[in-house]
Amino acid sequence: MHCRICGKKSDETRVCKECSYFLENGADEETIRKMYSDDKTKKIWVENKKISKSLANAYYSYVFDNYKGHFKKDSKENFGYNTFVDGINLGLDIVVPLLDEETQNKVKEKISNMIKIRAKREVSIQNKKFD
Repeated sequence: MHCRICGKKSDETRVCKECSYFLENGADEETIRKMYSDDKTKKIWVENKKISKSLANAYYSYVFDNYKGHFKKDSKENFGYNTFVDGINLGLDIVVPLLDEETQNKVKEKISNMIKIRAKREVSIQNKKFD
């Protein structure tokens, strides 16, 4: 079976895992189709993967040194969460100051919408557990 959005081969569902991820995090089908058909966007995604690996390599030891005293006091989950937050913060610190005010507002609105959609999804998952 093929994904109805991007056309890639998917499992037994009509939406592949990647498109499903985008839908769950606030993108609509039309936006996803545009992203997949836009060579500039695809090129940026490839470059972003390389950049993220380079940044991870550059900051990996720094993060461990920064959290050294917390290892014994912290759970693995909390340590993972805190380092995840640091990674997101790094990305925002790099990108957001480069944007004009209007674009910053659009980005903040997009992030806010993604958080709301994710929160609704979590509530839905919790409700299903109790059904």
